[in-house]
Amino acid sequence: MSILITGGSGFIGSYTILELINERKAEKIVIYDLAAPSFRSILDRVGKEVIYVDGNILDFGKLLETIKKYDIKGIIHTSLLGNFKSMKENPMNCIATNFNGTLNVLELARINNLKVVYTSSGAVYGETMKPAKEIFPIRPGDMYGMIKATCELLGEQYAKTYDLDYVAVRLYFVYGQDRLYISRPFKELLDPPITPTDVLTAFVQQSVRGEALKFKKGGDLDLDFTYVKDAAHGVLLAYFTKKPPHRVYNISSGEAHSLKEIAQIINRYSGSKYVEIGSGTVEGWPPRPKFLDNTLARNELGYIPQFDIDKGLIEFYRMVKGHP
Repeated sequence: MSILITGGSGFIGSYTILELINERKAEKIVIYDLAAPSFRSILDRVGKEVIYVDGNILDFGKLLETIKKYDIKGIIHTSLLGNFKSMKENPMNCIATNFNGTLNVLELARINNLKVVYTSSGAVYGETMKPAKEIFPIRPGDMYGMIKATCELLGEQYAKTYDLDYVAVRLYFVYGQDRLYISRPFKELLDPPITPTDVLTAFVQQSVRGEALKFKKGGDLDLDFTYVKDAAHGVLLAYFTKKPPHRVYNISSGEAHSLKEIAQIINRYSGSKYVEIGSGTVEGWPPRPKFLDNTLARNELGYIPQFDIDKGLIEFYRMVKGHP
């Protein structure tokens, strides 16, 4: 079985590949991305279980050629141009690339009868005071949530119209070791608007470096932070579950934790008070649910998060500390 991972060199894509390698569920894993893989454990397998194809998600012909050449049986679509910051600053390019790239994937899946798992986001829910459930209407409150919701709707229509084997997984505030984060200048993490996962990452990095860091406010922001290994495992459960009853599943920790609580966990583990954060919320951050209800994924996919917030933060800390 050969599986194509669009955006396979990115954060979610890389950990999905590592999970695939560990579970030995694919004979060939094909990364389709403009960037080469950077994780050593993936690089060591390039040419064996892992194939890297330097390709643009907008290149329909190259995608088709890759699918045919490697006898692809399914696609995990993690490719994404932009984040909350960049989509607000450059909406036209980000929206066009993400929509048209997803359209290419869905059309090729239709033509070649392939399964598709699309990695969406809890951002599609927008503002809600209740734990977000898949039955809730999607009402995104920012550009990032909007394009995720739009691509979801496109996938659902392909599934309905062409009986495409399609599933979307809504991930939420995924954190963990990302080499792009580690290699970026620290100042970039703090350029406004500041995202909650950037705050968490800054806490870990500064604590490992033994350098003080203080945010004036934001400590009261409660969110459902999901460790990246749990997110990747949920993606694969959605892929390998045959004809799941629903088209959309929340993949998250299912619990909300404040940034102040996260700072306390990191300080406690490091044995020093390197990071501090004041009360209040993160300025400029759009309304999002505190956490996603993952009951449906538990019952129908067998998804059980393995990392609570303490375990996830501690492993993240250790990985950053061990990074060359």
